[in-house]
Amino acid sequence: MNDSGERLRPLMVPTYHARLIEMTYAVLGLMVLLTIAAFYLSATAQINAFPSYVVGLTMIALLVLSPSVVRHIDLRLLGSLLAVLGYQCLSVLWADNGRVASSVLHLGYATLILSFVYGIVLLQMHYAGFIRFLIWFVVLAAVVSATYSIQLHFAYPEFQPLKEDRLFALGRLHNPVVGAFSYGIAMVMALHLIIRGDAANDRLLAGFSLMILTIAVVLTHTRSVWIGLVAAALVAIAAYLPESRRRQLLAVGLLLIVVSALVVGSMGWAEFIKRSTSFRPEIWQHFIGLALDGHWLLGLGMDTDTTYVHEVVYTFQHPHSVFVATFFFGGVTGLALFVGTLGLFIQRLVTSRRSGWQVLALMLLAFSLSISFFDGNKVLEKVSFSWIVFWLPVATSLIAIQEGSSDAPGASS
Repeated sequence: MNDSGERLRPLMVPTYHARLIEMTYAVLGLMVLLTIAAFYLSATAQINAFPSYVVGLTMIALLVLSPSVVRHIDLRLLGSLLAVLGYQCLSVLWADNGRVASSVLHLGYATLILSFVYGIVLLQMHYAGFIRFLIWFVVLAAVVSATYSIQLHFAYPEFQPLKEDRLFALGRLHNPVVGAFSYGIAMVMALHLIIRGDAANDRLLAGFSLMILTIAVVLTHTRSVWIGLVAAALVAIAAYLPESRRRQLLAVGLLLIVVSALVVGSMGWAEFIKRSTSFRPEIWQHFIGLALDGHWLLGLGMDTDTTYVHEVVYTFQHPHSVFVATFFFGGVTGLALFVGTLGLFIQRLVTSRRSGWQVLALMLLAFSLSISFFDGNKVLEKVSFSWIVFWLPVATSLIAIQEGSSDAPGASS
């Protein structure tokens, strides 16, 4: 018995270790999905934050149990992301009310973001079909949120706390602009599923989802989201109609007609003209001017107050552009790191032709960067819509780059 026990013991240890790793991946996958579902469906930030904390803890456990996974991570891209987030954490120290404790807090946010992004990457490496499942999950979570939001919008007008008749969405999408952007990223995914669906049923469900999400976005009366959707659709047209200039022009013309009809038809021409630029030039000029006034190199720091009162009538809480915000908080240094990292990602994506996720990643980035130019604030924050509309496209891009530049498992068309 003793001899038999001694012979079996070396075999039991690796088996137990493998099961522990498998269980860790399962928990990580579940928590990533819950983080996304809670964003679209939960009413409070606390509910949304809990699974994101577990993602961070699970990623630490996974790296301890299986440190070899680091060998499959592109260190150059990881280094560029660390530079962007690390600099933003450091910038807290030279803000007017900057404190070391706040810098450490932002470092925690950066850790959660990287855990979310690279958790998705590692899950795709472990489960070959995870990214496809994740795409469907995002689309369907957005559809559930949009369906309930549309019903509440028409059936219970008292549910709408806004002065304007704009969709007040379910989940953490209460701001119409946040709702539009969050549904918009799911629309891009649904469009990709229509084009690249594996079966007619897939395309039918994706088409139905796109219709529901389009109605919800129209009801938000948000205009900048359509710029992002057009940018994503142009990428799809360029990728899937590469050899027919006539068909490309026809598709672009039809796209612009449909989008123009949806925007003007939903708002009316008078309202469209009345809203004009929504004070974007004035807001941008204010924050850029503050940064140029002695803070152009390093910025004013991440904890700096961004409240702006325009002509004692309108109050704005942030710069309404991720790029302007990045310059305001981090100066030329922070903006150069941010833009340089985006350029590196796009350059690597364009050359990742062996990946079936290349076009989707480019579509998502086109949408994300387009809307980020016209709205948004920090990309370094606790779980919020920036995780969905910015960091999720980054994770998809990492998967496409990895699978396009290596023989990594999980490549799919």
